[in-house]
Amino acid sequence: METALSPLFSFDRDELQRLQEALPKDLQLLWLRLRFGLPVRVVLGQRFRVVVDLVDEMGQAFPKHLTPPEGVDISLVSQSSGVINNQEISSGDVGEIILKIEKSATERRQEAKWVFWASLHSAQGTRVSPIDIRVGLRIQMKQTLPIGGDSYHYRRLLQTFCVGSAWLDEHVLVLPLQVELQVLNTSDSNDSSLSTSTVCQRLFRFLPSKNSTTEASTDERDLLTVEEHYGDAMGAHVWDASILLSWAVLQAGVRASTSPEQDNLMGKANMKQTILELGSGCGLFAAVLARVKPSHQLQTIFTEKSECTHRLQTNLDRNGSPPSASVLALEWGAPLPSLLRDANVRVVFAADVLYNWAAHEVFLATLDGLVQEQQANTKLHVFVAHKRRGKASAEKLDALALGTFDPASMCGTSAPNFTCRWTQWRVDKLSSLGRVDLLKLSRRFSCGAKAS
Repeated sequence: METALSPLFSFDRDELQRLQEALPKDLQLLWLRLRFGLPVRVVLGQRFRVVVDLVDEMGQAFPKHLTPPEGVDISLVSQSSGVINNQEISSGDVGEIILKIEKSATERRQEAKWVFWASLHSAQGTRVSPIDIRVGLRIQMKQTLPIGGDSYHYRRLLQTFCVGSAWLDEHVLVLPLQVELQVLNTSDSNDSSLSTSTVCQRLFRFLPSKNSTTEASTDERDLLTVEEHYGDAMGAHVWDASILLSWAVLQAGVRASTSPEQDNLMGKANMKQTILELGSGCGLFAAVLARVKPSHQLQTIFTEKSECTHRLQTNLDRNGSPPSASVLALEWGAPLPSLLRDANVRVVFAADVLYNWAAHEVFLATLDGLVQEQQANTKLHVFVAHKRRGKASAEKLDALALGTFDPASMCGTSAPNFTCRWTQWRVDKLSSLGRVDLLKLSRRFSCGAKAS
């Protein structure tokens, strides 16, 4: 009798319950955003306008029923070397770069909009040689709410994970942004104010051990930097579900460590154990997963539409992705690429992929294809983080979890000879982290696995 492999990943249900109880049911993440972008490059002493507003993940304006923040802070957080005339220079060659901020009278606090004039200066004045360096600016909300109560520990852990975030009230966490500017000291840089960019960075802190001290480590190696292009494609910025899924994996994830017996079993079956993410977006969860994978013998594959894979790969590279991590262009419902056909996919993650009910069939078709390609004695484990938005979609997913789903009235099509793919999958709601449900999908009927 052959021995089945143990799961590569699971969740500690008790810990998930504690996370759920610690977070408010109506938890809302809001995002500071550059309203009009910033210049790609600036000259020392040049004034440039910074317009900041506060929006939700969809870009919707600050909710009027909330009390607006007292203000935002802009600070200089990094300064790196550059190159002039093919010669590398260090930030020390120009001394400390100083940020000067002038607050504009056009601030509209009630609308959560702030306007500043900013300029960068060298501590050495105008006597420095020509320079070309990069600086980082961080824009974050002023923290005014004291955090206490029974949920203090977990709320602080979430705040620690979202670097620079601040609680606006008991239900709203505001995430900061960071931008990089190229700083020049040449008077002939005529185009310095012409090119602008809405590219920004969101920073997260990898918590290597569960319940890490809330007084966050200052080790730069613990930071995850995700570059996003606000206003670009769906996969161009970080979404709430990916944040909560990443945090849940770090706090409640249980990663299997392979034994010599399992290694021998995998060798006999010629298996390449794989963890796959569908719809990786700009790569926050991918960056987290690439660090927490349980074994060097395991590979991770992250997928997105072809137009988004370059950004995904860039963010993985930025965060020190290992060679065992791959980025793959994938259209749901299309035949699986050879990389996925040859991989023994054991675990699938997906965040915020169920928002469009019409796309469920092709998403499930991809999962069915993965089941068909599985090696014998293995089972596909699928974990999906879904943010509740539309009422109709939420009711259907709840019906799936409760076992009351009626495919005839709920699947969304009346085409003849149509079989709703949801009837072949069991849905288990593991927890609700604020408005994000963590679901586990299991195939009800075997599609026929590969022979080993």
